[in-house]
Amino acid sequence: MHNIFKALLSISFGAVALISCQKETERPSDSDDYFPLQVGKYILYDVDSIRYNAFNKTTYHNQYQMRYDVVDSFLDNQGRLSYTINVLQRPNTQTPFAPRDVIHVTKTTAGVEWVQMNARILKLAFPVSANTGSWNGMAYIEPRADNMEEYDLSKYNWNFNYEQVGGVFDPGNNPFYKTVTVNGINETTNQPDDSVYADRNYYQEIYAAGIGMVYRERIYWTYQPNEYRNGYELRMRAVDQN
Repeated sequence: MHNIFKALLSISFGAVALISCQKETERPSDSDDYFPLQVGKYILYDVDSIRYNAFNKTTYHNQYQMRYDVVDSFLDNQGRLSYTINVLQRPNTQTPFAPRDVIHVTKTTAGVEWVQMNARILKLAFPVSANTGSWNGMAYIEPRADNMEEYDLSKYNWNFNYEQVGGVFDPGNNPFYKTVTVNGINETTNQPDDSVYADRNYYQEIYAAGIGMVYRERIYWTYQPNEYRNGYELRMRAVDQN
């Protein structure tokens, strides 16, 4: 009887292990880990920005902090579970945060949809894998939408892709040991001088498993001959999270 019990117990453990392995196999590769969503989660960023103003012909450098807080969940108009992220900003660590923006995020079987300032972007495509091909992260944006020139597919070749899947990334303050790099665009037209039009469009984000976005670099500016650059540069580095 004792031997029979041991045999049954072994079979039970084996079945549990088999089911666990099957679930891991069926689960998209790290799709849920690189962009965890849960009410109460936050990520704090140090931000470096440059703003080019063609009207005033000025360049403004600024450093501050932004905090992304997941504050609520809801069903969108398609009945999909979505989350609200409040973006807060402060000029330094001694100053209280103030509201800056609101983001809505929906995680689907296809990827992560991110809606901010009326722009819907497919930030990640599932599965998160080196074998996942490129995708059009800007497919949801209207070609002639106001203030969306930087996302204009007729002008810029937006082509999202993964690299360094599972790699280590150190934004300069602490290393993250399992990350993925998302490249969206890296285009330059000429260099600013008095004779030709020029522009720069660059997008890169890095996500850490179990944390979310830990680095962002975004550059977009245009230059008209005999004028001044107009646009911005932005770099965000995660410095705290829960």
